[in-house]
Amino acid sequence: MIARIAELEDRVRILEARVRSFSVQSRKDAASTKVAPRAARARPRPRCPGCTLELPKGRRGDSCVWCGFVFSAIGGRAFR
Repeated sequence: MIARIAELEDRVRILEARVRSFSVQSRKDAASTKVAPRAARARPRPRCPGCTLELPKGRRGDSCVWCGFVFSAIGGRAFR
């Protein structure tokens, strides 16, 4: 019985050593792999329903600056 307990204690020590070495190695891997910070996701620019190009910043006029599509032809919900 005492021999079995001693054998179990040895196995636990070996497992603890493996866990420690794995932990140290994973920290080294994490430190060497630099991850760029995530940029905040900006709200996508509204697009013209006629030509599907992004509308320029600033106040929106009555028609698309690219294709001339008249925005009043559709409701205001199309830009959301």
